[in-house]
Amino acid sequence: MGIDEINAIRSEIKGKNLSWIAGATSVSDLAKEAKMMYLGLIAPEDEKKGVREMMAKEAARSAEPGNVAIYPALWDWRNVSGKNWTTSIRDQKQCGACVAFATVATIESNLEIFKRDPNLKPDLSEADLFFRGCGDCCGHGWYFTNALKYAQASGIPDEACFPYDSDQTSSCPDRDKRVVKITSWKTLLSASQAKEWISTRGPIIAGMNVYEDFFYYEEGIYKVAYGGYMGDHAVCVVGFDDAKGCWICKNSWGPGWGESGWFKIGYGESGFGTGFAFYTVQFTADDDLIMPKDGRVIIRFKSKNTTLDDEIWLHYPEDKLIFRAQDSEIGKFYDLGTYRSGSRLTFALKTSDGNIYYSDQLLNADACDHVQKINTGTNQWDLDWEDLYGLGEKDFNDVIMEIDILSPTTEDLVMPKEGRVFATLKSRLAATKEEFRLSSPDDRLIFTLDSPLGKSIDLGTYLAGARLTFALKTNKGYTYYTDQVKNPDFLSHVRQLPTGYNKWELRWEESFGLIKKNYKDLIAAIEIVAIVREDVILVTDSHVVCRLAGKNTPNHNQFWLYQPEKKPLFDSIQSNLYKSFDVGDYPAGTRLVFAIQTQDGSFYYTDSSLNADGKSHVIKLPLGSAKCQLRWEDLYGLKDTDYNDLIVEISMTSK
Repeated sequence: MGIDEINAIRSEIKGKNLSWIAGATSVSDLAKEAKMMYLGLIAPEDEKKGVREMMAKEAARSAEPGNVAIYPALWDWRNVSGKNWTTSIRDQKQCGACVAFATVATIESNLEIFKRDPNLKPDLSEADLFFRGCGDCCGHGWYFTNALKYAQASGIPDEACFPYDSDQTSSCPDRDKRVVKITSWKTLLSASQAKEWISTRGPIIAGMNVYEDFFYYEEGIYKVAYGGYMGDHAVCVVGFDDAKGCWICKNSWGPGWGESGWFKIGYGESGFGTGFAFYTVQFTADDDLIMPKDGRVIIRFKSKNTTLDDEIWLHYPEDKLIFRAQDSEIGKFYDLGTYRSGSRLTFALKTSDGNIYYSDQLLNADACDHVQKINTGTNQWDLDWEDLYGLGEKDFNDVIMEIDILSPTTEDLVMPKEGRVFATLKSRLAATKEEFRLSSPDDRLIFTLDSPLGKSIDLGTYLAGARLTFALKTNKGYTYYTDQVKNPDFLSHVRQLPTGYNKWELRWEESFGLIKKNYKDLIAAIEIVAIVREDVILVTDSHVVCRLAGKNTPNHNQFWLYQPEKKPLFDSIQSNLYKSFDVGDYPAGTRLVFAIQTQDGSFYYTDSSLNADGKSHVIKLPLGSAKCQLRWEDLYGLKDTDYNDLIVEISMTSK
């Protein structure tokens, strides 16, 4: 039976052109029920579905510009700097304790890395973790999160305290004095996150689906070739190889299986990194800043209590100096930039005696934690640094910096439609001397220090979706913007209040640091006048005629063709009423822009974007397929909106 199944698997491997070898292993001859006892990862289907959904969201987030994971193409903790940072292969035997074995394997390697000692070779008790943490679970297995919570809360003693293959039913009497505890653990939701973590921190835990042929694995890069689904399994991931497209893993089926207990598995194979999340362990409190939301990071230098000339740097995701810890800098703010939710920021303190200490303790040369992160408010923390090698003082007050995350709020005006924008100076406090400006997309002065109240300024025409940033420039040298992220004190100095349809007030506060917070130093009204085009577009080659059909104004307006050529057509005098006037012959697709010229010399067009007041002075009414009526209003600013001052019919005869 065994050799027949091996031959069947080998035939499938060859037929599918896979690159692994099947053969007899220490577990291949077991009965199916006995093989299934070597599995034991509990992952209910609804939990798997939730993980897949979170992974899909993380994949979408990672694909956004600026979210780049950095890792080498090859990593294997069995050979880093010529040293093996893993521990020996273990055998869980016919007991569903794979979660405990994968967790212990990961903790042991990470302990060596944390202690910077590949010769440490810790041997922790899988029995203590599994039987004390889960109980009589050999027959059904365990959960990742429960094992990690136990390792964090209760720790794991050495193997001698509770040997796995002994008859003991409990740990040794002095167990609590012999335990190793992890400080924290976390979930990773993408392969890129997993690779970055492995290559910078240490091995991680993963889950996979197991099929019948996996028990016959001898070497190579495993991909499913043969047999049905047997169950779920937990393993320790120690590396990866992008060139070969595989993960490098440690199993717990003894050295008689696989590559002396190790194996490689193809990316995405058997749910590896797609159906299961990855899990990490840490021996340090995480003092890096994980962005809880999209926001702008502001740093304030609070105090200094050291004789060393220290510098505070951002180490990751970019390397740059934030400030030098000099007495003259105390109290100053520093803008670190805007980062996306979930981004990890690692900080560093560089001392004048040549040492560098990081908020990520694993990076420190003395393996000590040189910073305490203290939550001081909503999205606000203090980082309290100790700058002596080996924590000579442990007072954690050498340099104290404050981190504040500001929401990237903006009161910019986003054009809801194409239109002309007008700004009106409504009020200003007599004691203030501000300039009101348009900052973007054009940079120009709107109101000067001496602009009279009530004055309206035409800012021009902008397309729908255009973003207009306004600014207030004070006589104290500060400039504040509707886009808060540009402000020198990082605060919002304007309130945008809607006052009507496409109308707003921008109410400004000019004091640095918002000392007054009254938002009435300058009030500007902004109005968007929508562009209306009542031009006449010819459907066919046509002869065009216009007719004065009505006049209800004492003004003698003149009717013009403005485009595609500019020429007067008639005067709106009584003797021309009901007369027709030739406009001309034009090809199909021609746009005819008409206009009236009033007695004061003003022009109003069928295209309102051309009008000096930005208003639409005409209504076009269809009178059939080849005729329309243009009804005009001839007062500036539409003081009279009856659209009855001049009525002109346009007729189009196909040629």
